[in-house]
Amino acid sequence: MKFSHLPVFAAATSATPFGAPIERSSNLEVRQGTNLAAVVLGSVSNVATAVNASLATTQQTIQTAGNNINVQVQAIIEANLRAVATALASGGQAISNAIAAAGGNIAAAVANFTASQINQVILAIGQLVNLLTNLGISLEIIINNLEGVAPAVLQAIDDELALIQNAINPLVTPIVNVANAVGAVSADANVILTGFTALVPGLVTIVNNVIDNS
Repeated sequence: MKFSHLPVFAAATSATPFGAPIERSSNLEVRQGTNLAAVVLGSVSNVATAVNASLATTQQTIQTAGNNINVQVQAIIEANLRAVATALASGGQAISNAIAAAGGNIAAAVANFTASQINQVILAIGQLVNLLTNLGISLEIIINNLEGVAPAVLQAIDDELALIQNAINPLVTPIVNVANAVGAVSADANVILTGFTALVPGLVTIVNNVIDNS
């Protein structure tokens, strides 16, 4: 198998009470929009926690097994890689749902963001950069440590890697879109957000290359 060499980068709704007035759709969208920053940050944080834990378990399992990648070890590796893909997909879906709940208009949703909400988006994009960096590095280590494993095992693992690859853009795209929208309404935040978002495409490419070369 051919492997690349990764550079290391420094890098909810509640029920309406009975008898409460029914809000117009536009007002509901504004209220949902105010929750968008919290959903983005919370989703990225949850994804990072789940992904990093699954990657660590995978690496530890391979290290402990050494050259003895038996059926049980293979099942653990596959389950944890699948958990990575599931976490990425769930995070992307949560953010997309929040955008839809805000009327689908990201610019309008972030137009009245407070300084605290802007900071949440900055934290989220920073965590995304760290997540993608760790994902790329960890996957390359995992793949390299599986060199020489039986082809049938590698094919099964490749299927899980494909799920991870397919789940990346649906998570990354809405986060970057929110960050760009915030940068458009906040000159101070734009400098920081632009720096982070500029790193994202390269990091996604690295992760894709690691998987494609597995």
